[in-house]
Formats: sequence, C-alpha cells, structure tokens
Amino acid sequence: MGARCEIQKANLDETDIRLTLERLLQDKQGRHAKISSLRREPSPFATLFPAEVLSVSFESGDELSLFVKHLGPEQSDHPDKQRRDRETRVYEELLGADNLPVPRYYGSNWNETTKRREIFLEYIDDWNLKYHDLEYWFIAARRLAQFHAYFATRAEKLLACDFLLRFDTSYLYEWADRALSVLRDQSEELAAELTLAVGSYDRVAEILARQPLTLAHNDLAPKNVLADRSTNPARICFVDWEMAGVGCGLMDLVELKYGLDPVNDQKMRMVYCAELAGTDLLPSCPEDRSSLFAACELSQTVYRLAHSKSWNLPTARVAQWVSEARQLVMRI
Repeated sequence: MGARCEIQKANLDETDIRLTLERLLQDKQGRHAKISSLRREPSPFATLFPAEVLSVSFESGDELSLFVKHLGPEQSDHPDKQRRDRETRVYEELLGADNLPVPRYYGSNWNETTKRREIFLEYIDDWNLKYHDLEYWFIAARRLAQFHAYFATRAEKLLACDFLLRFDTSYLYEWADRALSVLRDQSEELAAELTLAVGSYDRVAEILARQPLTLAHNDLAPKNVLADRSTNPARICFVDWEMAGVGCGLMDLVELKYGLDPVNDQKMRMVYCAELAGTDLLPSCPEDRSSLFAACELSQTVYRLAHSKSWNLPTARVAQWVSEARQLVMRI
C-alpha cells in the first residue's frame, strides 16, 4: 500500500511539473508547447537546496533541458538571506537582457506540497570553474567586468529594487561586529588582534561606499560560475543570486580569485581592470586602485572570520586570516 502511494505521489508530481512547465513556456514564448515526455534526475551539483535536471521532449519534436532549483528554508537565519524571494526577483526584473552572463530564466512556481519556490533555468551542460583550467577563469573575469559596467549605468533602477541588499557602511560595520563577536567566543587574543585591524574600518567603509554602484553577486565563489566550453570563447554563466545587492562590483572579483597563486591572482586583476579601462568603475590612480583592492580583500576576510565558527575552522586558519587582515590594513 505504501509503495502504491509513493507511485501515485510521483505521478502527481510529474503531472504538476508538466502543467507548470507548459504554462511557464507559454508565458515565456507566447505559444502553447505540449510536453510529450519528461525525465527527471537529481543534479549532482545540488548543495544547499535540492536541485534536479529535467529533460523535456515536446510533441513538436523539440527538446529542452532545464535546471530546477527548489528554494526552501535552508539558512533562513543568515543575515544576507532574509529575503527569500531575492533570487527569483533578480532573474525576473534584472537579468532578462540578452548577452548577460547568466543562464536563461524560464520562470518560477510556488509548490504548495513541498512549500518550496521552484526556479526553472536553462541547464548548462558543463562544469563550474572549480573543475576548469585557469584560462576560463580569465574569461570569467572579463565577463564579470562587462556585467558590472552594464549595471553601473542602471544604478537608479537598482536602488529602486527593495529586494537587493545595500553594501553600504552600515552593512560593512555589521559584518565587522559579527566577526569580532565570533572571535571573542573563540579567542580573546585573536579578537584583540582583529580589533586593532578593524580599528580603522571607517577608512575601509568609506573607500567601498564611495565606489560607483553596480549589481554585485555577493557570493561569486568559483562554484557559482559555470563555463560552457561548447562555444568559443566559452560561455560564462553566473548562478545563485540569493545574496545579490547594490554596491562595489570589485568585491565580486576579490571573491572569485581568492586562493589563487600570486601570478594568476595578478592576471585576474589585469584582465578585469583592462576591460574597465576608460570607465569610472575603478580609480585611475594606481595607489587608489591598490587601496581599493585591499579594502575589498579586508572586507572579504572579515566576512570569512564572521563564519569561522559555523564553518568549524581550526584556530590556526582563523589566526592566519586575522594576520592577513592586519597586513591588509597596512596597504589601505
């Protein structure tokens, strides 16, 4: 009896997802698309949220592969994830233009049974940057610069989006306070060292807050950058927009290149900066640009320190980050 119920539930889920897909595709393409078959497979790259890949065949003979992300209550206590509708609205209201480095968005649906928001995206049949050679990282840096330049001309529209985070001085101070609080629970000595480092955080916040505004991803680790090598050059797609906001775009590059060796770190910087040459998105003065990079890197270090306890990091790693924070202050 239990097995029969599970089969009935699976059939119901498939019927629901067929109807949802047909409705979304009709809204997107303006024509009715009847699905003839549907295959569902769990995505091997699902991390925080459940995800699956849909292989869809239509009565017309067309085929389509979709990535479905099932947004739920995971990490709902994260300070940057209080707006659970943020990713959906970013796709719907901001990322619809052609030639942006994002997967195509087909729509979303609230699943009353699972109590999850389902986001339907184009399936990119390739890997993220963690599994790619560095040449694709440099392509990603160039596309990131182009992305930031595109949205820098749309700052007024971004500021009107109440679902986006604001990477202003208040935001930066809040994460510095969280980092200090976390370190006090682990080591008074390390907390004292970090206090010295962020004692001049006014300067850091001021540098970052005065930069031209753009749309910032705010979690652009290599795992959130797909590179489709079926095209030449490879097509880059930034994914997972749950923590997107308005602020200094260079923060994204600093997150993306974190952990690279010095030579390739410098190459990433050069590619990004060269793409923005002649714009006002980066300081023209080399000293000011160096200070801006250091301010971004310090902010990212403080953010990681704020998560060090929840990530169960060893004290040695935390101490290394505190030391890096003090060194970065000297460069600002």
